[in-house]
Amino acid sequence: MTISEYIVNFLKNYEGIEIDTNHMTDGSDKYGLFKSPSRDTKEFNDGTYQITEYYQFLARQSGVSKSERKEADAWLEELTYWIDDYPYNYGYPSIDNKREVTGLSITGSPYPMETGDKESLYQIMLSITYMREREGI
Repeated sequence: MTISEYIVNFLKNYEGIEIDTNHMTDGSDKYGLFKSPSRDTKEFNDGTYQITEYYQFLARQSGVSKSERKEADAWLEELTYWIDDYPYNYGYPSIDNKREVTGLSITGSPYPMETGDKESLYQIMLSITYMREREGI
């Protein structure tokens, strides 16, 4: 499983949303996850290392009326709180290939990137931190 797939599966736990990776179809209530070109690593003496990767989560929501825009803002805020609270209420699911997630967090507040007559496109910056055990060490 890729890290992108892991994040998509993780986010599906929030209201069963369907998310595309590196793609987003037209229309309202569509979601996409895009990997950023940043990656941080920290090496440890035991052969493991910590990796932090960054992603953009995009949400296209209906934004025709003022009430729909308010609902979209509230939904994104609740999603942010859900991600913040997740490790305190549950535990992060494991990944395969000797990888274990230690954190998934919001690194930037939800904000509208683009607004139109019928829809608004929102972006949330995410980071995921996980430990990886090196092969053969």
